[in-house]
Amino acid sequence: MPPQIVHDLRARSSKRLFQMTGNPGNKGFGRYVRKHIASMVARDRTLTEKAVTVAYLGCFLVDHIVQAERLACRMIEGRDMSEVEEHHVWEHHYSRVVARIIRELPDGEAILAKLHRLPDYSVLPQRAYAFRKRHWRMIERWLAAHGTIAARQILTHVSREIASERAARAKARCVILGASLLADIECWLEHVSWSDAYSHVMTDLYSEVARNPDVLEALV
Repeated sequence: MPPQIVHDLRARSSKRLFQMTGNPGNKGFGRYVRKHIASMVARDRTLTEKAVTVAYLGCFLVDHIVQAERLACRMIEGRDMSEVEEHHVWEHHYSRVVARIIRELPDGEAILAKLHRLPDYSVLPQRAYAFRKRHWRMIERWLAAHGTIAARQILTHVSREIASERAARAKARCVILGASLLADIECWLEHVSWSDAYSHVMTDLYSEVARNPDVLEALV
């Protein structure tokens, strides 16, 4: 299955890609995506960005396959595929589609290695967890004191740090800590699990982080 960051980005931008290519299952969809994968990957500056692009477009190719299977089931067997069947077809084809894309790219092996690391982007590192645990009382007091404006202050600080002249690893640590605080707020307000809130926040920050390749590499 695709990394969480890819799953989230795909869910958010599916309408835009469909406007470019037509819905999965439409004639020409798969051909259009396959034709443009190499050029899209070539535009990316880092292996992490390339890995996201490969998995992202691979997902849409699999959607195309599943849609075709769904249509065939309806025409040949006179029934709709169940969700379980669709999920099985999706899982069956995803790794194969990604492997095919990787084989066709000049730096495919390096991209694949980075693809295996992408899940780390959406998960709080152990060191950050230990830091939060040590300083939790101070963090809790700060969040309580700043109330609803805390999120804006955190986002402003994270953006300022990303744009600063500090080392990439220092910027990455700031992003991680800021995202964890935003996850605290989202968890309390939206009543979602903390891990889901953190993953959601890191997806929100991805576009800004991706504009700074050294920071993105340090996060993955």
